[in-house]
Amino acid sequence: MDWTCDGCYKANQRMKELRHLKLADYLSESKDRQERFARYRSLWRQTESCDLLTDYPLQLDIELSGLCNLRCEHCFQNGLITGKLGFMDVALFRKIIDEGAVNGLCAIKLQVRGESFLHPNWFECCRYAKAAGIMDIQITTNATLLDYDLGLQILDSGLDGIIFSVDDHHQETWQNSGKPGDYYTQTERNIQQFLELRRKMGSSRPWVRIQSAIAELDDDSYKKTREYIISKFPDADAVLVNRIHNFDNECDSYPDLHSSYRFLPCVYLFQRLAVFWDGSVTVCCVDYNNEFALGNANVQSIREIWLGGKIQSMRDCHLNDGRADMHICKHCHLSTQGAHWNINQIAHPLSPSVDVVKT
Repeated sequence: MDWTCDGCYKANQRMKELRHLKLADYLSESKDRQERFARYRSLWRQTESCDLLTDYPLQLDIELSGLCNLRCEHCFQNGLITGKLGFMDVALFRKIIDEGAVNGLCAIKLQVRGESFLHPNWFECCRYAKAAGIMDIQITTNATLLDYDLGLQILDSGLDGIIFSVDDHHQETWQNSGKPGDYYTQTERNIQQFLELRRKMGSSRPWVRIQSAIAELDDDSYKKTREYIISKFPDADAVLVNRIHNFDNECDSYPDLHSSYRFLPCVYLFQRLAVFWDGSVTVCCVDYNNEFALGNANVQSIREIWLGGKIQSMRDCHLNDGRADMHICKHCHLSTQGAHWNINQIAHPLSPSVDVVKT
C-alpha cells in the first residue's frame, strides 16, 4: 500500500533537523533506577514535540491476545477486523523483549486490540519482561475477567500499571445512574475488589487508571464524568476521560474532525510501535488491519523496522503537513488540537510535571 503523500518524500527538511539519540547509551549514563526512570519519562515528554528521534522505540505495544471477549459498539472488534486473531507465541514475545532489553526499551503495554488476560501465559510474559529490566509494564483490560485470584496474580506479576476501560459503550462495564456509588455492575465490583486487595496488600503497584469515553468532551461533561468516576473509584491513581470515536478507517473518528481540529504530527511515530499477536508490526491500534505493514518481528528486528524506510516516510509526511492526505491518519483524532485541547489530563500517574532531564 502506498500511503505517502504527494511531495512529502521530497520536502524532508524537518526530518534533517530532528535530534537523534542512542537510547541505550543515554539511559546507561545513570545506574540509579529512579534516575533512569526519570530519564525515560523525560524523553517521553520531549518526543511529544516530534523533534527528537531515539534509535529504538521508547515503548512497544505488544498484543498478547488479538482475541476479545466483548463486542463493544464503537470498537474495531465489532466486525471491522478482517484478519485472523490469536495468541502470541511466548517464544516470539521473549525474542522481542530480549532485543528491547539491550537497546534501551523502557516500556511495554501488553495490549493492542484484544483482552490480554485471555492469554494463558500472560503472567509468565509479564514476569519475563520485568526480569529483563523493562521499567514500565502496563496492561489495558475491560476487567470482566478480574476476580480475586487474578487480582493476586496481578499483584505478583511485576505489572507496573493497569488501565481499566469503564464506560457505557463497553458492554456490562458501566452503570451511570447519576447518583455516585449507588449502583455497581459486576465489572465495577471487580475493579473495586482489586483496589481493595491492593490496599490490603500495602502495594502501590500496579498504579490504576480508570478511563472512560463520552459523547462530547466539553468542560461540563468532562468534569461531571470525572467526578462520577472518582466517586466510584476513589483509590484509583488517575482518571482519563476521552471522547467516543468511530474506529472505522473509512470515516473520520469525530464527525467534526476536519472542521474543529487541527492535525499535528502524530507522537506515536516518535515514541512507539505496535506488534500484533502474529508478529506483524504497525504504528498503533488505529491501523487494526495492518494496512501500513511496517514489518514482522518474526523475521526482522524491531530496530530495523523502527528506522526503516516505511516509517521514516510516514514521519516525513507528518512533519511536512501531509497527514491530512494519508489514509487512516487523515481520519484519526490522535495528536490533534481542537475543542478539548486545553483540558490537561495526566495519563501516566508517574509522569513528571516538567522535564527533569534534558538531552
